[in-house]
Amino acid sequence: MISSFAPLALVLSSVLATGGPAQTPAPRPHDYLGTWNYDQPDRATMRNVAVVGATPPIHVPQIGDIVFTRTGDGVTGRTDQGCTWTFAVRPASLELDPPTQNCFNRVIGSAYTITRWSVTVSGGRERETIEAVSHQPTGDYSFRLDDGRRTRARAGAAARFAGAWRYDPADPATRVNIVTTRYTAPDRVVQAPRQGVVTFTRRRDVLTARTGDGCAWRLTARGNTAKLDPAGQTCGGTTLSFWTVASDGRRQASVQAGTGPDGGAFLLSVGALTRG
Repeated sequence: MISSFAPLALVLSSVLATGGPAQTPAPRPHDYLGTWNYDQPDRATMRNVAVVGATPPIHVPQIGDIVFTRTGDGVTGRTDQGCTWTFAVRPASLELDPPTQNCFNRVIGSAYTITRWSVTVSGGRERETIEAVSHQPTGDYSFRLDDGRRTRARAGAAARFAGAWRYDPADPATRVNIVTTRYTAPDRVVQAPRQGVVTFTRRRDVLTARTGDGCAWRLTARGNTAKLDPAGQTCGGTTLSFWTVASDGRRQASVQAGTGPDGGAFLLSVGALTRG
């Protein structure tokens, strides 16, 4: 008769033989490669919400994707807003290398310097922390993302975008749904609320977004993120150069930039919409 303690004894013997419980293998360089979308931002938990150290601090939801590719012994990451960053492959993470890098972001019209960016992966999930300095016309401000989370981008899930979405009430204090338009000759800046409804229809992973001014814009969805495709679409004198949307089926976060019929360059940096 086999003792009921035999399985436990076998486990203990195995642990002693191997020197301890099985360890999770460290990520290999190719585990990082590919396209990764930020998960839906959540202000309640601060998941994918950066804190910009203005007075008072501004909470900026993070959306969009990054594409990691192998470059020599390291990894290069290119974001959907056009910035390129280089990383070293460490035993358990990617680390920004060199540790201080700068990019002028043409979408938001300002530069920032990242001083620390650490990335870890586990299967199809990615986590990251970022420390940076945002260079604004009014001065330099600290930027921190303490709980960044992404999922590997895959086809499908475009249904979460379909339907009518209404912009939440605009709030100048938090920048939610505030459009900033910059003009030259003479130089001036105008801020105005973004209002109204955007209706998305889909055909497979291709979305058509119809806005209240009668324009229709084409986006392509991969996972929870949809991007203007192609960039540089024009309707009624308005040219959209950038539009990225993240959706969980109930809420949308978006960033949009372009040029209006009057020649002003506009930016909606904290777009927020609710279904229905």
